[in-house]
Amino acid sequence: MTVLEKNRTIPAPRNELVRATRPQQIAPFPQDWVKSARDLAKEFAADAVQRDLEGARPVDQIRRLRETGLVSLLYPKSLGGGGGTLRDAAHSVLEIAKTDGSTAALLGFNYYNSLVPLLTDYTGSNDAIVRQATENRFFWGNVTQYVNKEFVAQHHPDGGFTITGTKKWNTGAPLAEVTTLLAIHPDKDRYIYAVIPTVREGLEFHDDWDPIGLRGTDSGTITFHNVRILPDEVLHWGHGPAQTGPLPLWASFGAIFYTAVFIGRTLGALEQVREWSLHGRRQGSYGGVSISADDPFIQAEFAEYWVQVQAAQAYFEKVIKSVQEQWERRTSLTDEDYGAIALETLSLRTFASRTALHITPRIFELLGGRATGREADFDQYWRDVRTLSSHDPEVLARRVIGRHVLHQEPLIFPAHFKQDNS
Repeated sequence: MTVLEKNRTIPAPRNELVRATRPQQIAPFPQDWVKSARDLAKEFAADAVQRDLEGARPVDQIRRLRETGLVSLLYPKSLGGGGGTLRDAAHSVLEIAKTDGSTAALLGFNYYNSLVPLLTDYTGSNDAIVRQATENRFFWGNVTQYVNKEFVAQHHPDGGFTITGTKKWNTGAPLAEVTTLLAIHPDKDRYIYAVIPTVREGLEFHDDWDPIGLRGTDSGTITFHNVRILPDEVLHWGHGPAQTGPLPLWASFGAIFYTAVFIGRTLGALEQVREWSLHGRRQGSYGGVSISADDPFIQAEFAEYWVQVQAAQAYFEKVIKSVQEQWERRTSLTDEDYGAIALETLSLRTFASRTALHITPRIFELLGGRATGREADFDQYWRDVRTLSSHDPEVLARRVIGRHVLHQEPLIFPAHFKQDNS
């Protein structure tokens, strides 16, 4: 049974963890999305450290994101969504990232992967899938990496496709009821995008996510054993005859949500440093001070970090405004426009990542030896940032930025498949 059938029957979840993410109550969409996220961040903080230390999945937290409607923030009101802006979504992720890195990352991934039906086509051909998602306030997983060239679909005699193969790094999919799915078309000349339920027969979840940071994001390996993709689960592609390259704007939206996690984790770390410094004294503090917050050396060091993250936030706001404007005129965007947006968001992500990687490990200079205790969990901020930033090596990003800025060449995404020009 597909979650996308017209009778809208929802199958049983694939396990009790997924069942536990289902809303117990449905609240009206909030008037202030960022305030709602800030309130949830305070709620999530109660056990965030323990969940991080245990590597526990944020099951209750996903349920709360669904109950409040935050998962559907970016969908238009005309399709049953919250009608929020990109800024609403980005700052919601940022607020939650201050206290709970894993849940914030999952929300960010949910946002830009749940947009896939609207990114693959701008004409409304995938609206039925969006309405289904908003009616059920689905939290989305993703199986959408472009790197696996052996993940090829096969035609099914009754229509649609079947897929056999393995994909790694499927963020959120083990805790989601639906997931985006990217595969290579049987003709091996283009991609297909689909949305399938995670309860689908033939999906094997390996439960092998065990990183140093973002330990609750559950980005494990999934093996597909002759998994059926029904015709109405295949998304309509509206940008030309076939998808031969990356999905327009997908990575750019992703960069914004990555940045939200980087900045949120950094701000969260500095806030914890502030609280620690106001209520204790680091060994080796300046003579005569009773609390670390009065140590002139700590004040100067803290100020440096605070100023750096202010710059990151200003850059964040600038790029969000720019991308929102581009999104509102998406039907007229050219390949050159897509490239310019990608370069802009890649630059933002690189700056935010570098800022976070500089600050989060150095907070121990302000805290002292006591802060290295496992129960304090002050290393969570660096571990989360390091894990997320490792997904896309900074050196490669800087090389792309430098090449195009130096030569003033437009960034044009090449096709991923050889074109037959005969």
